[in-house]
Amino acid sequence: MGASNFSEEELAGACAEFRAAVRLIKARHGFDFVSLGLTAFIGAPLKWVYSAGATGERHRRIVLAPGHGIGGIAIKAGKPMMFTDIDEEIDPREYSSYPIVFAEDLRSFCALPLSRGGRVVAVLLCAFRSVGGHHEQAYRSLIEGLGGRLLGMDVVSTDFMDFEGLAADRRASSQRNPIFVRSELSRVIAAQEDERKRISRELHDGIAQELLAVSFCVNRLGSHVDEAGWEVLEEAANGIDRILDELHNISVELRPSALDHLGFEAALHSQAAVFEKTYGTEIVFQGGLSRTRFDQALETQAYRICQEAILNACKYSEADRVYVSLEDSDGWLHARVVDHGVGFDVEHPRIKGSGCGLSGMRERASVIGATLSMESGPRGTSITLVAPMNAMEGKGVKA
Repeated sequence: MGASNFSEEELAGACAEFRAAVRLIKARHGFDFVSLGLTAFIGAPLKWVYSAGATGERHRRIVLAPGHGIGGIAIKAGKPMMFTDIDEEIDPREYSSYPIVFAEDLRSFCALPLSRGGRVVAVLLCAFRSVGGHHEQAYRSLIEGLGGRLLGMDVVSTDFMDFEGLAADRRASSQRNPIFVRSELSRVIAAQEDERKRISRELHDGIAQELLAVSFCVNRLGSHVDEAGWEVLEEAANGIDRILDELHNISVELRPSALDHLGFEAALHSQAAVFEKTYGTEIVFQGGLSRTRFDQALETQAYRICQEAILNACKYSEADRVYVSLEDSDGWLHARVVDHGVGFDVEHPRIKGSGCGLSGMRERASVIGATLSMESGPRGTSITLVAPMNAMEGKGVKA
């Protein structure tokens, strides 16, 4: 497995020191979020272990193999990364490659590899949730203040990865060959769905089943402990139940089994039930479809578009109800998501969350030859998808 990076004794002894260092960096430089990611041994995945300014615990569950995500890329390349405006410097289609960006809604960040004995064993991530002209100076000030050392490790702060050059090459390629880019987009989206399906299945069939087995063991211990011990067991059981619920929600959001087994409409109802519990917004379905199954690509892209539209309405519209209407007729699928809450400027939307939802919806619609219209104003928002039901048949386009 490779040489050990941090022994259990080292981590236990340095725990308070690591936490204090992260908090001090955040306070001293005014960052919104600071996290220290560690690897257990050379070649092992990285996890964000110590953090300050986090919005929740989600980021702690991110596990990054070398070469994947901010931490994994920094570990593998051994070079620092800096983005002062994520929307300008990263292709929206690549946002999913940086899960910490989603988890903590980051708009600007600097990632510095930390090495011991010439090997990168940790990553320091400092970030803002906004875009500002002073951010780069804050990152440079951080580097200068560290003086090349942090927590007994060497800070790698030179030879930053040239993402701007890569982005320029991608933009030039897109302009030269838009047809190739469109077909490439179809393959990228299909690959993303395959990966979503795989991860969802692993969560449900692997981790969830293991947790259920642990839960049964905890319950069996109940007859062997006193009252004080029973309270501890009950607390553990409740914790396991909460984790199982969250795993289920994540699995459904990644790739609901209903989409593969029951179809588009059933999957959308299932996801809506999760959103209702999560955000407290009532989701009302109107109309219905005359058939349960459609072409696989149509089902997948229509589901993702409606899922994103409903999620945005639940999170940002401030409406108590969201209305979803579904209909199919004359070879066309019609799907509409409406809320009567706070609207937005369709042409120049204010960036919220990951900032890639609307563009992602448009890209998915283009893959299946659909028309996607968005209307929004003081009286609410309406998003309408009109898709040909047979456009993908025989074209080899996968979900």
